[in-house]
Amino acid sequence: MPDSANVDDRSFARSLGRLLRRYGLWAALLIGGVFLWNDLRPDTDLPESGPSAPDFTLTRLNGESFQLSEHRGEVVVLNVWATWCAPCRDEIPGFVELQREYRSRGVQFVGLSVDEGGRAAVRRFAQEQPLNYPQVASQTVASRKYGQTTAIPRTFVIDKRGRIRYTHSGLFLPGRLEPMLETLIAEPGPMG
Repeated sequence: MPDSANVDDRSFARSLGRLLRRYGLWAALLIGGVFLWNDLRPDTDLPESGPSAPDFTLTRLNGESFQLSEHRGEVVVLNVWATWCAPCRDEIPGFVELQREYRSRGVQFVGLSVDEGGRAAVRRFAQEQPLNYPQVASQTVASRKYGQTTAIPRTFVIDKRGRIRYTHSGLFLPGRLEPMLETLIAEPGPMG
């Protein structure tokens, strides 16, 4: 007479085997999705303070001047990017939407291109892709003031007092940026 524990174990193993054969692909996709989500979803905890954002003045696509320090009192999202960078191009529509949504609440996005073709390369790109926030171009400013690295896109979230409160390298999804914007908008601006 078979031991009832062994029968239960074999029955469980057969049931588990059927379940894995039937739903194994879905389980693998779910597990893979969780790992991918954790990889794409950056940690967005904001420190209480940060270093001062290096100031710069560059010419925008429309010929006007853009000076970072003139935006004190606003939350600034500085995105270092290039037209040839696929993740950079992928995040732009989300930035355009967030700029539209948050501009009236004191948020200013700015794109800092590192294209070798400078503003001309960005201008060609802007003819195909609507951009509703200032675009400037300078490899020198990007590397000397915001770090010598080949990693792009890089996004710097700057608070109303001009401090870098968050930095992210790689694709930055709007859903992760939005809670930060809400937090920084609610903070007080510069003194005096």
